[in-house]
Amino acid sequence: MNIVEKAVEKLKNLQPEPPAPASAPAYVEAGSLHSASTIERLQDSARILDHSSETAPPWHVDHMALERMGLLSADKEEAARLADELRRIKRPLMNNAIGKGAAKALAHAERIVVTSAVPGEGKTFTAVNLALSLARERDFEVLLVDGDIPKFDITRILGLEGRPGLMDALSDEQLQPTEVIVQTDIPNLLVVPVGKRQLLTAELFGSLRMEYVLEALSGRNRRRLVVFDSSPLLVTSESQALVSHMGQVVLVVGAGRTPQQLINSALQNVNDSQYVGLLLNMSSLPANENHYDCYYG
Repeated sequence: MNIVEKAVEKLKNLQPEPPAPASAPAYVEAGSLHSASTIERLQDSARILDHSSETAPPWHVDHMALERMGLLSADKEEAARLADELRRIKRPLMNNAIGKGAAKALAHAERIVVTSAVPGEGKTFTAVNLALSLARERDFEVLLVDGDIPKFDITRILGLEGRPGLMDALSDEQLQPTEVIVQTDIPNLLVVPVGKRQLLTAELFGSLRMEYVLEALSGRNRRRLVVFDSSPLLVTSESQALVSHMGQVVLVVGAGRTPQQLINSALQNVNDSQYVGLLLNMSSLPANENHYDCYYG
């Protein structure tokens, strides 16, 4: 019972019986109407509070759309193999987030960015599947953020175009960052769309407002992991600014596609305080091979 409902109940109990004398019927009627209208107003307020406390229905994630875009596998055998590989990939990331992984504590280890050196290496595929895999963990809540401003694939595939998102939270200081979070119908999975794109994206990513937004998105009541899908490091300047705020970096490398020189150039954009994992994607090696290697600093 909320405060308004308690007030209604108390008013009902304290309301005196209407006087009986026939000489004052007008007074009795006026008093009854005044008390009744007060109770009705309080009851209406209670209904308004109850209605406002209801959350919006969860956003439906269309798995068929994800499959059509190649972000989920329709083949059961391939899906099982992918799920097993993701378990090996996410384990060090989770350990770092709770302080059990790296040799020294990582700042902002709950922030994970998935990027690549150049386009076409499968970073969005990795970001989506990593977020889905992490969401299956009982101890974590996962927030998937579309930080690939030029392509915004996650926003488009989930049908979240036109909704306020990351860029709105950065450009509008009157907007609370938590207002752009979309709850999905997948347990433990939240999404932040890209929002309205801005001209000075790199400057917004490098601003003090960015750190405030990231702190708000990370949450304070639950153990939340924030997974960013970023544009490639060697293609846009905003991706380099975004990576600088992260505690953990997953760099996706296309097998047989990305020259060593480009990988080295991409790694120049991370610093010694970050945990970096190199993920070999599109490999034809046997399934029992581990295609995830990581180094610290």
